[in-house]
Amino acid sequence: MFYCGECGYKSIKWVGKCPLCQGWETFIRESDSPQKEIGSKSPPCLLRDVEKKGIKRISTGLDELNRILGGGLVEGEIILVGGPPGVGKSTLLLDVARRLTTKGKTLYVSAEESPRQIAIRAQRLGEKTFENVYIAGEDNAENVFEYIKQENFKFVIIDSIQVVHISSCEGAKGSVSQIRGCADYFTRIAKAMDVIIFLVGHVTKDGVIAGPKLLEHIVDSVLYFEGESLSNYRILRSIKNRFGPTGDIAVFEMKSSGLVEVKKITDIFLPHKDESLPGSCVICAIEGLRPILIELQSLVSKASFGTVRRRSLGFDFNRFSLLVAIIEKRIKISLSSQDIFLSVAGGLKINDPAADLGAVMAIISSFKDKSNPQSMVSIGEVGLAGEIRRVNNINLRLKEVERGNFEFCIIPKSNLKEVDKRFKFKIRGFSSLKDVINEVFK
Repeated sequence: MFYCGECGYKSIKWVGKCPLCQGWETFIRESDSPQKEIGSKSPPCLLRDVEKKGIKRISTGLDELNRILGGGLVEGEIILVGGPPGVGKSTLLLDVARRLTTKGKTLYVSAEESPRQIAIRAQRLGEKTFENVYIAGEDNAENVFEYIKQENFKFVIIDSIQVVHISSCEGAKGSVSQIRGCADYFTRIAKAMDVIIFLVGHVTKDGVIAGPKLLEHIVDSVLYFEGESLSNYRILRSIKNRFGPTGDIAVFEMKSSGLVEVKKITDIFLPHKDESLPGSCVICAIEGLRPILIELQSLVSKASFGTVRRRSLGFDFNRFSLLVAIIEKRIKISLSSQDIFLSVAGGLKINDPAADLGAVMAIISSFKDKSNPQSMVSIGEVGLAGEIRRVNNINLRLKEVERGNFEFCIIPKSNLKEVDKRFKFKIRGFSSLKDVINEVFK
């Protein structure tokens, strides 16, 4: 068999031009050399006869990281951490390696940087706390396996999967075949020897992890780093997790001493909590299992040129355009000659439909140049007919609103029957967007 070194397409004969990625002379013959066996094979058995052991969690030493992993690490787990260059992947994992030394022997495999460069970074983070971390400047996956066997390492960090190679796969480092082969090799090591392995992954210009999509299917957990280059805050988002919830986020702040957990994130996403500004509205969105109070800001101004501009930052643009059309059709507010901008404060990206009502309130508030009530939170999905639709986990959201000391909350009328009676603040339900506008901006 032959395969394309760029996209992985297979053919029974050599082809000059790949029919999938259109690359020239990229086909390589598959190696016939067998891979080294790692674990013993077991014959098929009935599911009821499989030994059922409870999942034992191992703390990483970082509470926020433990939470998005579902409570901690699991033996035999393999975790892929991706993100743009300079976002803090290596810094975070070096800190995790330091904390894991109290649970077992930890090996940091630096395939990109020399051990001396890692030592310089460790010195900046506090050199004395890294005394029990083993470091290896190695890019051969088979040599790493020998280190694990000889020293009986419990935790292994591979930085990064794109520059590690294995002899049983042809192609240069970072090619599809090498990434796929190394990921499969490390996964078999983790499962056979109950070793916890972290893999660092580079991302493409589109923001996805470089290499075949198979890489994300092989591993147990996928964590993505998000963050602006000019901001000190970093968001670690759980995209896939076989041992816990997905979609959850953890917030870190980059300081001179490394990444520091941010447990009180209200100050980041609610910078104007004590002020009432036109074009601002507070919502409660759920990221994974975590409710977060977020400020949406909008600016509506008359267009200076013939073509109006519509921009959204952190809010889905298609959803934003849909809400503008609903405002024009159902509320009878003409926005055809207005530039409209919508932004999520703090640099967070949200996909929760419950943010629709807050986005509409922010846009209309800016258009009318009237502030929303200072202690008001808006929760609700807006339908095409202008109705406010039911949202999930309403009591979880209201509990977070109460913790934020807000006095008034607007929710869908269909959610009122689910609301607990213990909440002390004012809660009002509406079924129509027009009714909400008439009540707030009367």
